[in-house]
Amino acid sequence: MGNNKSKVKRTLSNSSKKHHQNSQYLLSKESESQNLVKEKELTYYLSNHDDEDIDRQHFNHFFRKHIFQNNFSVPIEEGLIQGGCKVLDIGCGPGSWLLDLASKYENSYFFGIDIKPVYPNEIKPENLKFCEADMFNGLPFPDNEFDFVHQEVMSFIIKADQWNYVISELIRVTKPGGFIEIVEYISPENSGPVLTNVYKTHFDLCLQRGVDMSLIPNLDKIIESHQNISQVHRDERSFIIGPNGGRAGLVIQDIIITFNTSDLAIDDISSKKGISKEEYKNMVLRDFKNELKITKPKLKVCRFWAQKNA
Repeated sequence: MGNNKSKVKRTLSNSSKKHHQNSQYLLSKESESQNLVKEKELTYYLSNHDDEDIDRQHFNHFFRKHIFQNNFSVPIEEGLIQGGCKVLDIGCGPGSWLLDLASKYENSYFFGIDIKPVYPNEIKPENLKFCEADMFNGLPFPDNEFDFVHQEVMSFIIKADQWNYVISELIRVTKPGGFIEIVEYISPENSGPVLTNVYKTHFDLCLQRGVDMSLIPNLDKIIESHQNISQVHRDERSFIIGPNGGRAGLVIQDIIITFNTSDLAIDDISSKKGISKEEYKNMVLRDFKNELKITKPKLKVCRFWAQKNA
């Protein structure tokens, strides 16, 4: 397993390593200077799995890990250390979360599924397996299979009428007494006009596809409505986007800008707004960055977790 750990590090592209090093430096320096409360992909552009997109997902993982100071909120770490636990990550993307956990908890077993095989197939820990699958066709696992089922940042692709089915599948494959956890960002508060404009356009584009982002703040209520779940816990962190949020604020600013300046984002949003691509890029790269110097928009990331009834 020791050799596998070194191999895992090589699954990141060179640019991804640079992003990771930069983010680790920024976030560690922030922890030193301020006592900070210790993005599957934000985008709904499913075809946009180029190197930059994959790098952003790795970067986003390390940011959320820093904000919470851990990789999950469910009380299962002791079991992972003892070994024998089975963990599933749905919509795993390049496998950032799983690679991190599989390397740390060598005696447990980790599985990831995604509709696109952008995860590493060869260079990975021996206790980690990936498979290509569409969660909307049902999870390809038997009932009561996993001790922990995890899903991150899928709100841009799950339609309003699909949430109950998705949650029921998470619960179905979880063992009695096991845990589910869903992680999502919640729209920023106290936003300036540029950020408000960009987010509203995203919301409108989502609604055209049947995706309703306004459901996310109440996701705990949706989970609670399902059988075999008694109580849903909500572990929430908030942070300021941009330079007024310190180094962590600059990190999330870069993540948001990178997301919003991908080719497909530029095409869709500029078209929706009826402006040229150049005008839109100026809005994000110039106006948005300038706005963040004088505003303090607060973004939240929330982990909704629950234990399946025994």
